[in-house]
Amino acid sequence: MHRVRLAATLTAVLLTALTGCGGSDAEYAPLRHPFRGATLLVDTDSPAAHWRDDHHAAWLDPIARTPQAHWLTGPEDLADLRPYLAAARARKALPVVVIYHIPNLDCAGPDGGGASGPAAYARFVRRVTEVLGDSRAAVILEPDGVAAECFDDARARMLAEATRTLADAGHHVYLDAGHPHWRAAEETAERLHRSGIARAEGFSVNVANRQSTADSHRWGRRVSDLVGGREMVIDTSRNGLAAPPGDQWCNASPQALGQPPTTEPRLDRVAALLWIKNPGESDGPCGRGEPAPGVFSPAQARALIAAAPWLPAAARGAAAQASPPGDSD
Repeated sequence: MHRVRLAATLTAVLLTALTGCGGSDAEYAPLRHPFRGATLLVDTDSPAAHWRDDHHAAWLDPIARTPQAHWLTGPEDLADLRPYLAAARARKALPVVVIYHIPNLDCAGPDGGGASGPAAYARFVRRVTEVLGDSRAAVILEPDGVAAECFDDARARMLAEATRTLADAGHHVYLDAGHPHWRAAEETAERLHRSGIARAEGFSVNVANRQSTADSHRWGRRVSDLVGGREMVIDTSRNGLAAPPGDQWCNASPQALGQPPTTEPRLDRVAALLWIKNPGESDGPCGRGEPAPGVFSPAQARALIAAAPWLPAAARGAAAQASPPGDSD
């Protein structure tokens, strides 16, 4: 325990030296605050929106008609990015895009998805940048990529290069930092430094997880103190109830929609509260026969809405009273 505390102290001292007690203009790119006054896009082409329309399921409105991020998990997703960007331009909204394609994705090895190697990953990021063009998107870069067990120098270089490529093109990068019950703030900050946080707008917290906004904010402020005061965005898509015990990466129960997205969070160094993980999208089965990861599950969407404490009783009741939807419908 003493060694752990000593290591944390030494890391904090090193980071303070690196950041000049919070950073300086010479070390960090100036913050541009892209979310200030921005409109967030409601994607009418999302799986939730299509299911709502196809099934005349108005009870799904709390998800289908709420702004969410648009995920890019490989080159095949770039075709869908173009209409998303066109809709954002038409509605004068800020595109929020997630890049999730780093090699050794989820530390699952070659069969886990992601790019085949650093060169392929760099090509993919450049291609994303080309498609984004002058849209000036907010880019959530690689959920779990920094906090993962397989983080190493090679991954740090890939993330730093991706951050530089996107930032040089005028986009606003938020490196994903993990969540408050994964890595200590000091270790997270050290990894973010290696991954190019000085060129980024900030970092994201709690993506696809269920930690409370308050816990995420407290931890994020400690991280921010060590990375030049960079701002954070917090994923509130599924943190409406207390986080389930244990490391439930799969479809947890119970869970509920968290606070809706806002660009006026009124929290220190929080640029926005966002729904980064698309609510109702499966994380993968926990042994109970749920759908595979990435598949929209109307049954899960129904449960998220029915349990959301902030929603009006009528909205919760409409979901709870709807005929139980099947995931294969």
